[in-house]
Amino acid sequence: MATTNGITTLGNRTFLFGAASGIDTSALVTAAYNARKAEADKIDIQVQKNTAKYDAYDKIRTLSTALQTSISNIKKNYSVLATSNGLFDQRTGSLSSNTATSAASLVDVKLDPGTDLGVHELTVEKKGQAHRVASGSAASATMALGFTGDFSIGVAGKTASSVSVTAGMTLTDLAAAINSNTATSGVKASIAKVSETEYQLVLNGSDINKQIQITGVSGDDVMQNIGVTNSGGAFVKELQIAQPTVVTLDGISYSRDSNTITDLLPGVTLNVKNADAATKINLSIENDNSAVKAGIQSFMDAYNNLRDFIKSQQVVSDAGAVDSGAVLFGDSILANINSSLQGILGGSYGAGGSNLATLRSVGITLDQNNKLVMDESVFDTATIDKFEQVRDIFQTKVTVDNTQFRMSKNTSTSGTQSFAMQITMSGGSISGVSVGGDNTLFDVSGATITGKAGTIYEGMSFAYIGTSDATINIGIQPGIADALDTTVNKFSDVLNGDLSKEMSRITSQNTLLSDRSSRVLERAAAYRDNLIDKYANFEAKLAQAQTVLAQLRALTKSSSSNS
Repeated sequence: MATTNGITTLGNRTFLFGAASGIDTSALVTAAYNARKAEADKIDIQVQKNTAKYDAYDKIRTLSTALQTSISNIKKNYSVLATSNGLFDQRTGSLSSNTATSAASLVDVKLDPGTDLGVHELTVEKKGQAHRVASGSAASATMALGFTGDFSIGVAGKTASSVSVTAGMTLTDLAAAINSNTATSGVKASIAKVSETEYQLVLNGSDINKQIQITGVSGDDVMQNIGVTNSGGAFVKELQIAQPTVVTLDGISYSRDSNTITDLLPGVTLNVKNADAATKINLSIENDNSAVKAGIQSFMDAYNNLRDFIKSQQVVSDAGAVDSGAVLFGDSILANINSSLQGILGGSYGAGGSNLATLRSVGITLDQNNKLVMDESVFDTATIDKFEQVRDIFQTKVTVDNTQFRMSKNTSTSGTQSFAMQITMSGGSISGVSVGGDNTLFDVSGATITGKAGTIYEGMSFAYIGTSDATINIGIQPGIADALDTTVNKFSDVLNGDLSKEMSRITSQNTLLSDRSSRVLERAAAYRDNLIDKYANFEAKLAQAQTVLAQLRALTKSSSSNS
């Protein structure tokens, strides 16, 4: 409402108030309008509360997704497309030598995830070389050679290219002619300027241990004339002979036509840099404990971020008042997330017994704020001395005794499992699956076997590609990362998670509430306009009556004066 000198604007209406009556009709209209729209104000407050709750749920979902991301390479990957690239599959290598020659100056090593652990002895006998030859000296690279002839050139195993030389061609022209087919011939030519009056043609082979070959000579023997070959076709000036890479690994000598060797040890790539037959290199392939530690710390950070937000929603003052920012105080979903995560972190995993089985056993505990903290000394010792046991705490371990059978999915929350599955075949297809004689526990679709909802096998899927009946022994030891991922996903899944469902419900409710608020405001505005019309009519009639009364008084006064 805006008022200036008796002129009032309410909504989109502008009018005079109290001109005749002296009554503040605008205040009466405003009071009546506010009373009518009070319900809308209450609805708007509820919408604001709902929006704050939605935002808090969205924050939890974002933090939960970050937690899932942090454990994505810790938990077991059941996908048939998965490679051994999980955190516990990472490898690191150490190189040392028995002489003053640095091992790193002789060879680089790249290790694939999952490479077998072990120690190997390596000697680089020869570094592989490509063939390189040069011509005799010429006084100029741009003087016509004066030869006319043809020849073919290429390295062994590639397609030789034909080169035609005319009398007017120079040494530079000859190099260009050879280079026009380098991609197929494997020979690249260049001009070496030895001095101001001395130039040479240099031919470089592309492949290690492959000889440059010059064949099909006709007309002038151009290569002989410029001093590349002699009368017998042999090279006059070999700058570098073609030779293979020769290494000795664990007492066996290997020869390869490349300085990058990938087929000596599975998962190991050797890049030969130099040779030294007198130096023995010790290659140790180890678990990458530093990567494991960094990955676990990233998981702890993600969990602690989520924990900080959960705690912020539980703040109560000393006087017992709930903090204004704790919009999820007492919320059941928040309580379920908190208790579920606490239960998982406090559980026992792996084989148990005398083995490491809890987070505390590897130096990870909860502080007074229920945030994860690591005793690095304890964790380092555990990963060095009992790496597989540490792995079994974090990552689910699945064992089967049939190479044609594998687990393809596991979101089960049933804990440790050990059971024998009987599979019967008929006509090349699975006709029945049972455990302990009960054939009602699994659904079968092609080669896929899925645990039925409501059974202890719910969330499990297997694949069997065998063609005969089989009894398969299956062992499942849950890990923390897998349990966390399954549990968090129930809350944070974008489509079916509890958080998403509640956020969707809030959105729908807010839409209904906003529509209701709009209708209340529309009715209040209509009522206000109706009052404005009534008061305006009242003021008009009162003003008219006052005008008549004034006229009557004037007439009466005039009549009295005349008498």
